[in-house]
Amino acid sequence: MADRIPSTPLVGRRRELDQLLELSGVTGAGGHDVVLLGGDAGIGKTRLLRELAQRARDAGHRVLAGHCLDLGDSALPYQPFAEAFSSLDTAERQHVAERFPALVPVLPGLVAAGGPVVERAELFASVVAALDSLATDEPLLLVVEDAHWADASTRHLVRYVLAQGFHGPVHLVVSYRADDLHRQHPLRQALAEWVRLPGVRRVELEPLTDDDVADLARARSAEDLTSDALGAVVRRAGGNAFYVEELLDAGSGDRASALPETLSDLLLVRLERLDDQARRLVRAASVTDGREGFPALASAAGLTESELDVALGSAVDHKVLRRTGADDYGFRHALLGEALRQDLLPGERRRIHAAFLAALDEDAPATTVARHALAAGERSTAFGATVRAAEAAGRVAGYDEAARHYEQALALVDAAPEGTDEIDLVIDAANALVTSGQLLRALDLLRDHLVQLPTHLDTDGRGRLLVAIGNTTYFANLDAESEAASAEAERVVPDEPTVLRAEVAALRARNLTNKRHDDQALAWGERALALAEDVRSEAVISDAKATLTRLMVRSGQDPERATAAIRDLIDGSRASGHVLGELRGLHQMAFVHFNAGQLDQAEAAFVEGMRRAEETGWSWGPYGFDGRFFATLLAYLRGRWDEALVLGDAGPSAPVMFAAHLSAITLLVAAGRGDVDQVERTLPLRSMWRHDVAASVHSSTALVDLHGASGDLVAARRAYEALVELETRAWDEPLFPGRVRIAAVLAGQYAAAATSVGRHEQARLLEHAAELAATVEEVVRDQPSFGPEGQTWRHRAHAEIALLRWRCGVDAPTLDELRDHWVAAHAGFVSLDDPYEVARSGTRLASVMLAAGDAGGAAALLDAARRTAERLGAAPLIAEIHLHSPAPAAGESDLTPREREVLQQVALGLSNGEIGARLFISTKTVSVHVSNILAKLGASSRTEAAAIAHRDGLIESRR
Repeated sequence: MADRIPSTPLVGRRRELDQLLELSGVTGAGGHDVVLLGGDAGIGKTRLLRELAQRARDAGHRVLAGHCLDLGDSALPYQPFAEAFSSLDTAERQHVAERFPALVPVLPGLVAAGGPVVERAELFASVVAALDSLATDEPLLLVVEDAHWADASTRHLVRYVLAQGFHGPVHLVVSYRADDLHRQHPLRQALAEWVRLPGVRRVELEPLTDDDVADLARARSAEDLTSDALGAVVRRAGGNAFYVEELLDAGSGDRASALPETLSDLLLVRLERLDDQARRLVRAASVTDGREGFPALASAAGLTESELDVALGSAVDHKVLRRTGADDYGFRHALLGEALRQDLLPGERRRIHAAFLAALDEDAPATTVARHALAAGERSTAFGATVRAAEAAGRVAGYDEAARHYEQALALVDAAPEGTDEIDLVIDAANALVTSGQLLRALDLLRDHLVQLPTHLDTDGRGRLLVAIGNTTYFANLDAESEAASAEAERVVPDEPTVLRAEVAALRARNLTNKRHDDQALAWGERALALAEDVRSEAVISDAKATLTRLMVRSGQDPERATAAIRDLIDGSRASGHVLGELRGLHQMAFVHFNAGQLDQAEAAFVEGMRRAEETGWSWGPYGFDGRFFATLLAYLRGRWDEALVLGDAGPSAPVMFAAHLSAITLLVAAGRGDVDQVERTLPLRSMWRHDVAASVHSSTALVDLHGASGDLVAARRAYEALVELETRAWDEPLFPGRVRIAAVLAGQYAAAATSVGRHEQARLLEHAAELAATVEEVVRDQPSFGPEGQTWRHRAHAEIALLRWRCGVDAPTLDELRDHWVAAHAGFVSLDDPYEVARSGTRLASVMLAAGDAGGAAALLDAARRTAERLGAAPLIAEIHLHSPAPAAGESDLTPREREVLQQVALGLSNGEIGARLFISTKTVSVHVSNILAKLGASSRTEAAAIAHRDGLIESRR
């Protein structure tokens, strides 16, 4: 524990301590704001942090410490921050609460049950401001230990603190067990994001050296160790400081051969030295979460107050427990508590939990009550406490925790008190699941309960479940099911001025808008708004207004009025605390700009939506995720491909559906870079793409390019046709706007292959290209307004089809006509600020200009395209540019030093992966270098490049 004064010398960590002292501002000039301290369990993190804390106090710093606890589903949101603030005295906590009211839920002793909901952004901002205020008179060091056990809300708060930073001298150290971070551990991805933030340093503790282990053993041993005993300790400890101490405490050094062989036995052997009362105490303490208090601990252990004091002293003397503050104790090491907990017999464990439950006072946290009640078999008590825990988590935007608590409550519903509305509980659970991004799980929960309802009874409950299913399927882009649920809800719910009927009307309006039945949608939207205003439902008012503004935008009439209406929706929803309405408004505003080709404004709106989603706990909720998805897309479109890959890496903790959606954008980068291996890797994700229109369009477009790059035009066409079939079946929209884009990309693959296929295949390509041209115009006619992006892809589609006809010599356009097509497409992408498509269109325009004899104009376009392609790592485009560029003269290849290194390895026959390992660069970087080498040497293959290199003396000869 970082707040305990060290009692033994620090061994073997001088370098790491000096590094921490400097980075945390104790000895350095300001230092870094944040240090992430990792290492295996028992490696010495806690001891090092205690030393750091003491040095900081000696230097005049205030030190606050908090710990994440291994409580599974009973985790209390923001536990380490609550514990850190608990070290403030009562007067100071009260002062902080008065200055920052949003902090009350995490200030111990000040939590008011049933208090107002605190928006996550306000709570997070208040934490940063409060820590800044506490550092006004003296620097502040905040230590958060055991982040591998952090709940999702705590991880979100740490991420916010890291990104926001502090104005004053506040430093943060976060520790975690590196050996706990398996591939799916949520902290693993979080750490990858955190270390990319400015002012964040990662420090990993390595095992102690054998000499350090020997020094530690000598310092810790109460008697002289023989060389054999010392050697045995060094050998068994493996550089782990905790194991050194356990080995020594389990038996004398000269009997090392008799020490326990398993870690569990090694940890538990020290309990044999405890008297009966101390043993009962530590066994009871092993199931606590630290929030029960001493009276409850004494009761659970079956001890009087005086016996508790004696037992605590004995446990401390035998190094099982240690003081962790003025009035608290904890296990010397978390591993010891874990071993004890696992050693409890089932009946013993149940009795201890029952004793804790009986001793808890009425102010005990709901999660603590629920955990003890459930383990004690007190299901009725566990139900009530679990519901309260879910409500408390929701009030501080801890939706992941709220969802788990609600689902636990549903498992206990048979023990619920009479009169409990199970349907309300189901809907609350579903809402928490939806907000935390688990839409399909929410949908399964709702469907299951709807099936169990008798069709002739409880029409109100059936109506509520139908509306919830309609909303959830709407957010999951299952339009047909949402439409069916809304139609059934319209039939079931009486047409009366109620909130439920207003919700039905709003749902009907949204579904009809998606189906483009605008007149009916308008009528239902106005009906929903009138009902909502009558029954004063702010949520439905916001919902109806959002639909009506969407219809106004779609009509194309009075764009300024539509934009103003969306801004009013955003501001009004934010003022009333209606997060969904605010995020939906930002989503609509972003698309107004996006469709108008105003990418700067569109990106700003998407990023604002992503930021507000993070602040309010809606990162994976409806419209919250959309901000991140489209911010990732715009990073791709604007040529920031590496940034798109970072944004598109959802990490193992993300809901699988949203990870799949983001992969659609990263697949576009893979297509641009010619990474055809990604085709197979997308197979497990394709079933998820059907839940989102944008994900399905962009992933399918990428697949067309990837199949084309591998020479499989049949597979490319199948990807196009599969998308059309999906859009028609799932969303009843065969003439979707994105069809123009994918048609253009497919036509481009046809044109690229035209000169390498026979006449029969050319005829087949031309026939389908004519269908694509007709479809493009049909889509344009079907859209009331087709913005600059759509028009640019329309030009591109016709340009690609014209190039195909010209190359096949069938109904071929003149060179002037072909040039005009490509000038229009190229100019459109220039105006859209889409560098990759500017380069692709520019390369194809250059090929036409070369055919027309304009070598100078073509060279300028090719040079610009080459610079863009090399910056992006777009290997297929580099190869295409090479086809239209004159081959360099022998000896004038102008290879860079790194390209010569890569060429040397290519000549040895190594793969890109093997070259990357040898040169310490990524495989993708090697791929880019190889593409550049082929272009500069005028080689069509790696083998030819190697031959040219040997011929021209570009590489060293190997004998």
